[in-house]
Amino acid sequence: MDIHFRNQLTALRKAHHLSQEQLAEQLSVTRQTISKWELGTATPDLARIEQIAHYFDVPAEELLFGKGSTHTVTENLKNKVNQFLTEDPADKDWHEQHRWRHWYYQPIHNGWEFLARYYWILFGLIGMFLWFLPSIIKAFR
Repeated sequence: MDIHFRNQLTALRKAHHLSQEQLAEQLSVTRQTISKWELGTATPDLARIEQIAHYFDVPAEELLFGKGSTHTVTENLKNKVNQFLTEDPADKDWHEQHRWRHWYYQPIHNGWEFLARYYWILFGLIGMFLWFLPSIIKAFR
């Protein structure tokens, strides 16, 4: 984001028909300070920027970044959120090609459906059984 403070300050000062001397008196600084700000060789601190924004009755963001900058930032954010939320053709195509997965989210009605979805659990159960099998055999001898 570009900072346009010096251009904004000059434009606001001229729009209010103020000389550098008059603006300097209102802000309690020297005319040379106003000149340095407008030339871009120096920049005011944050408290002074707030004072200038309050004097000209503009938001500090507009004073720093130009007209409509806050509107632009919020619009850009809204556009990015909308792009994220809208379904693009690739997503739609993926969902159509993988429509067979809908059964995965339906309720399970019997043991065979459970095994079809969770067959991998059997590997764990069989592995646990084989792990403890020697100790079970020893216990019954």
